[in-house]
Amino acid sequence: MKTALCIIGAGPAGLFAAIFAAQSGTETLIVERNTSACRKLLRTGRTRCNLTHSGAVRDFIKAYGRSGRFLRHCLHELSADDLRKYFADHGLKTKVEKDGCVFPTTDRATDVAQVLLDHAKESSIRFMYGRCVQKIQKQQGGFKVFTDKDTITAGAVIITTGGLSWPFTGSTGDGYKFAKSLGHTITEPKAALCPLLTAETWPGKLQGVGVPDVVIRAKVENKKFNVRGPLMFTDNGIGGPAVFDLSRLITEYLPDYKKPLQINIDLLPQYDSSRLDKEIVNVCSQHPKKTIAAVIAQFISKSLAEQLCEMMNLPQTHLCSQLTKIQRKAIVQLLKALPVSIVAAAPIAEATITHGGVSTDEIDPETMESKFCKGLYFAGEVIDVDGPCGGYNLQIAFSTGRLAGQSAAKNI
Repeated sequence: MKTALCIIGAGPAGLFAAIFAAQSGTETLIVERNTSACRKLLRTGRTRCNLTHSGAVRDFIKAYGRSGRFLRHCLHELSADDLRKYFADHGLKTKVEKDGCVFPTTDRATDVAQVLLDHAKESSIRFMYGRCVQKIQKQQGGFKVFTDKDTITAGAVIITTGGLSWPFTGSTGDGYKFAKSLGHTITEPKAALCPLLTAETWPGKLQGVGVPDVVIRAKVENKKFNVRGPLMFTDNGIGGPAVFDLSRLITEYLPDYKKPLQINIDLLPQYDSSRLDKEIVNVCSQHPKKTIAAVIAQFISKSLAEQLCEMMNLPQTHLCSQLTKIQRKAIVQLLKALPVSIVAAAPIAEATITHGGVSTDEIDPETMESKFCKGLYFAGEVIDVDGPCGGYNLQIAFSTGRLAGQSAAKNI
């Protein structure tokens, strides 16, 4: 079988690459190991699909941190506003929620996938489902793509196979194998946007208990990290958006770090220590017969308040009238800087995204083409780029996919 362009992977990056390549009349084929497209996209945002975030390109570049410089060009080519306009032009409006996350107004990931698949069909893009690519071989004038059932000859290839996270959706790291066989360097894939495991066992007692807004602070090798957002306690540690964002920043230091990584959780970032101390003094003076646990529970959940009292060796029956200044200061300290020891990230199969992948040093950021294998392109999670929670990673998929598709079509 022959085609001008072969795209491996039918996720959002692959579909966008195909759609924008086909616009120029380029014969395009997508090879997908699953029997359907967009397996991972359909599960994002708890099946609502948080497809991007609000903000200007400069805000995205800042949010991406180490990945921002590489992504600058593709974000200018397809910004968050451009992406929202694309879906609106194809009949799917979007909305911005309070935290800046952008969702389809229908709150259905299936509608996002349907827009992509309908547009692909209109663009005469061919699909080969249920085909597992075994090998990609460079040859004069293009490539040979060997699957378990067919051999495809293509002028150019775009790898959009994803990473190693959520392997049940088809992301099994095949793209790394293909890239490596064609001479590329792979930065070790690690878990990101995932729960963190703690040395302490007490979080397990609070499994399912959430805190709506926290600030987590960590310091590793003279690098300081601060993240903010909701947190949830798990059976063996901590999770939630704030923890997920922290995980992508510290994952390269785990679990090989010589000793547990100490972090501090500010459970009440809306209060400074002085104001919080005054609030507790006021409540205690007005209700001297209240228990300390009940006072703390005015600021956080009852179960977490009881856990803090246990950590301080304060009986749950301890009354406000019995509270000493030293004990009060200790309560404030725990509420503002709850210490937790991180020993590892959750397994990569449980992570939302992969931190690592094909080295960006070997990819042209203005085309997404390999710097030393002409006609080979990359897009999406297979590349060593990632962003925080909130739609930033799907924006990477769409922006890199579009650029790769257009660049490949232009050069074929």
